[in-house]
Amino acid sequence: MEKELFFSIVIPAYNRAHMIKQTLESTFLQTYSNYEIIVVDDGSTDNTEEVVKSINNTRVVYHRKENEERAVARNTGFNLAKGDYVTLLDSDDFLYPTHLEEAVKYILENKYPEVIRFDFDVVDSDKNILQIAAMPDEINEKMINGNYMGCSGIIIKKEIAVRYQFNGDRDLSGSEDYELWMRLAARFKIHTPKIITCSLHSHEERSVIYNIKKESLVIRKDLLIQYAFADKVVNKIYGHDKNRFISNSLLYVSLHLAIAKINKASLQYLARAISYNPLAIFDRRFLGIMKTLFKRNILASFG
Repeated sequence: MEKELFFSIVIPAYNRAHMIKQTLESTFLQTYSNYEIIVVDDGSTDNTEEVVKSINNTRVVYHRKENEERAVARNTGFNLAKGDYVTLLDSDDFLYPTHLEEAVKYILENKYPEVIRFDFDVVDSDKNILQIAAMPDEINEKMINGNYMGCSGIIIKKEIAVRYQFNGDRDLSGSEDYELWMRLAARFKIHTPKIITCSLHSHEERSVIYNIKKESLVIRKDLLIQYAFADKVVNKIYGHDKNRFISNSLLYVSLHLAIAKINKASLQYLARAISYNPLAIFDRRFLGIMKTLFKRNILASFG
């Protein structure tokens, strides 16, 4: 008789006292009951600790550490986890009640895969669905084009999560997940069942989306390229497409600079992206950048 799978839900948190209760409540509603919840408080200066400890649920394990950014917080959760599998959840996102139930079904039917990425939706603060993030078919081959996966809802075998951890370089923060997914995609098949099991919460505090600073964004993407292709297996599997990876990274920078109204730099990075891959002009991000910049009538004046 097979033993019942045990899961560890790892939640890194920093100054999320006003949000984490709702996130935790989504984990308590799981229809599958064999799991723990590990909250790794990454040195919060608000009352996150008080909020978490006020919740009367024996599944919750609270661990406080000094602030080292979310990559190290997630790694800490991996190391503390007792589960056969770990599943990640950001402290402002939500799981649907069947997340773990669907995971168990898929794991048993597919002979214990190393990495699973269900689909997810994006919701506003009232939980209205803004969009569906469906994983592409053959995601391993397509990882070179961009970070489809995010973090919340990812399911990884515990032994794999401990062996291949997030890069803790603070300057990489915001792209540390993509760098890890590249390493995992170079080694393991990423399974993508077409089932929505979690929600990404879109709100103005979400740093990657709303709080854009040119210098840190450029450094982060340069480090992503450097770290990703420093890995010998990544280089072996994806090295022939490195220029496309660089181009896609530059498109990301250009798009986010356009959103932040840093117009001249956006155009400069767009030109660099095209120099690495002329086919970038057919990318939907290219169209999004042009639409954003034209809307402000800045192509002639640079704003």
